[in-house]
Amino acid sequence: MTKTLPEKYITEPTGYPFAPVLSIEGKEIVVTSGICCDDYDGTIPEDIETQARNTILACEAFLKEAGCDLTNVFNVEVYMEDLDKWGDFNKIYRELMPDNPFPCRKALEVKLLPGYQVELVMWAVK
Repeated sequence: MTKTLPEKYITEPTGYPFAPVLSIEGKEIVVTSGICCDDYDGTIPEDIETQARNTILACEAFLKEAGCDLTNVFNVEVYMEDLDKWGDFNKIYRELMPDNPFPCRKALEVKLLPGYQVELVMWAVK
């Protein structure tokens, strides 16, 4: 699997944790469902950072079951209850998502199931 960032964005990076465009070479697409993550004891964490971390790690676990990992992700769909918490989400996203380059990404503010603050869909290629 190869993810290629156009030359312009290599020499003039955007500074954001996402690529504006990627060229993908691979044989098989893997997509996670919309993942919201409970804490490991089954409760829903109250803070966005814990929800973000658990959700990204849950997506990673599903991707591994399908034979890939976060380095294979080329697109992420982020659904959040409150985009005012975008900075808190991005802190965790930057920490966990490989920058090789970062995947393309979109974010929407939506109404989620009660208690959840973030839901993710990841697209990967292997």
